[in-house]
Amino acid sequence: MNPAPMTSQHDIYDPPPSGTSWLPPRSEPLTFTRSDLACLLVLGTLVLIGTAVAFLFEALLGILVLIGGSLVVLESWYTALGFLSRRPTDQTWQRVVIILAALVPWVVCLGLAAALMIGLFVLTDIAA
Repeated sequence: MNPAPMTSQHDIYDPPPSGTSWLPPRSEPLTFTRSDLACLLVLGTLVLIGTAVAFLFEALLGILVLIGGSLVVLESWYTALGFLSRRPTDQTWQRVVIILAALVPWVVCLGLAAALMIGLFVLTDIAA
């Protein structure tokens, strides 16, 4: 059985050129309010408290908590500001909820990773 002849010079492996622009999109400044800055300061303070607690156990752990926590807080804050620039709201409580919602994936993933590590430590302690 012979396949039907192709009427076009392009197929799914060789698509025709698209009209996509090679120029990057224009960057827009992120605007933030006092409540956004207050959320950043509160979250940063929580990271510093966590760092101080971690330093009580191990200096390297404190450094890792400081670096990792700072990156998580800054990334979540910038993500929330990016969302708020596309869907602006003037209500403070909504802005705070959006900033906290940006932290949820980090809290879940890092909490799960920490639980798995603690579980492995417990299992090795029981086995020893």
